[in-house]
Amino acid sequence: MLPENTIKNTQSYHHGNVKEALINAALNLIENNQLGVLSLRRLAKEVGVTPSAVYNHFADKESLMLAIKIRLYEEINLFFDARSSGAEDPEQALLEICFAYFHFSQQQPARFQFLFSSTLPTEQSTPEFIKVSCHSVVKARALVYKIFQKYQVPCAEADVVNTTLLIWSQLHGMVALRNSGSIPTAVAYQDWPASCALTQNEEVEMLIRNQVKGTVGAILNKQHADSHH
Repeated sequence: MLPENTIKNTQSYHHGNVKEALINAALNLIENNQLGVLSLRRLAKEVGVTPSAVYNHFADKESLMLAIKIRLYEEINLFFDARSSGAEDPEQALLEICFAYFHFSQQQPARFQFLFSSTLPTEQSTPEFIKVSCHSVVKARALVYKIFQKYQVPCAEADVVNTTLLIWSQLHGMVALRNSGSIPTAVAYQDWPASCALTQNEEVEMLIRNQVKGTVGAILNKQHADSHH
């Protein structure tokens, strides 16, 4: 009769997808704030395979990180798509993406933080990674362009891209500061109105809504400024 640990290893090789099991084990460490101990050897132990078996799927830790990020971007894209009403109005559709961004950060804080805490070197990117990682920002850029079209505001590609990146930067900054407690703490220290602390989701959503309205206002202001030149 085989020893128990041998049975575990044998079953690990023949049950399910070892690569997926390794990614799942890595995500479990991330969820439990153990990113610092994440290594290929640690994952081999977690899954119950030999270290050499891990290298059959990942040449190094960098390739593992790439696979994890691809998985997480796939998750966040599905999360966004599931919360889209299919609205034809580009302002509403953009608002829904922004809301989904915030809600994902609330429901999956560890994954959200890992996903945006670092970037991969360009030379390590693959076509698959580029596609999934840019899916939502490309969608947002298309919606911003439709907003320019909706109000018949002439624009160059740089206008559309810069507006998109500004929305993303403002949204991410607000979400990150709110989730870290920095905004509530500053409001409390200064005895500012409690509603500014963004402790309620409804307050965050209202700020996001105002951000999108502000973007539309900036686009219309551009139209006004251009008409006077």
